[in-house]
Amino acid sequence: MTNSIRGRHRDSRPAQTPLTILARTATENAGTVARRGAIAAAAGGVLISTIATTAHAAPAMDLKTEVKTAKLNSVDLNSLTAVAKQSVAAAPTVTVPADAKMPIEMETLGTTKGADGEKGQAPAVVSVDAPDPVPVGQQAVNVAFNYLGITYVLGGNSPSEGMDCSGLIQYVYAQLGVSLPHSSSAMLGSGYQVTYPEPGDIVWTPGHVALYAGNGMIIEAWAAGMPVRYTEMWQNSPTFIRVV
Repeated sequence: MTNSIRGRHRDSRPAQTPLTILARTATENAGTVARRGAIAAAAGGVLISTIATTAHAAPAMDLKTEVKTAKLNSVDLNSLTAVAKQSVAAAPTVTVPADAKMPIEMETLGTTKGADGEKGQAPAVVSVDAPDPVPVGQQAVNVAFNYLGITYVLGGNSPSEGMDCSGLIQYVYAQLGVSLPHSSSAMLGSGYQVTYPEPGDIVWTPGHVALYAGNGMIIEAWAAGMPVRYTEMWQNSPTFIRVV
């Protein structure tokens, strides 16, 4: 009787160890994570992408590397998205009104544009000062010029009846509201004496007065029957009297 004894064949499968099981699990999880695609985290418009290759496309890795990859890919991506949303919510929001305008400083003077768009020089602003008022003395001279040719009449003080020397000066200043006596001697004390004459000052000499017209000229009623004249000052060492 022949006994048939079957020999045991060695199992062709490799031996299973805890590390082998852990590596296989990490590889399978890597393929699952890769299929999740790119996750957009709303953190200021930044796109967080997680791209993982499958176990078949990945290069050969040692056991330690596979374990680290499995731990990294097992991070809860939902937690990252929640943190990003919180950051966006906490960021300050700036709003601008629809009718907001940006102020632009422009030169008030400088160049201007004409109707044809050409630039031109802006008109200059001219400051015009008011003319200085004419001194009363000069006004007296201007009035006296109106009576050149009036005949000298002793005691006269008007154009209609004639004028003597003091009557001429009295009448001229009366037109300007200044009252003077009709006497050459009395006019000596009607104002104050000055060294250098100006138009309108009285040129006084004993028994005679004239009106200083400026530039060494005088206006005077100088002799009986003669017309009032405009002439060079002829008096020697006269007294100049300023009445205003």
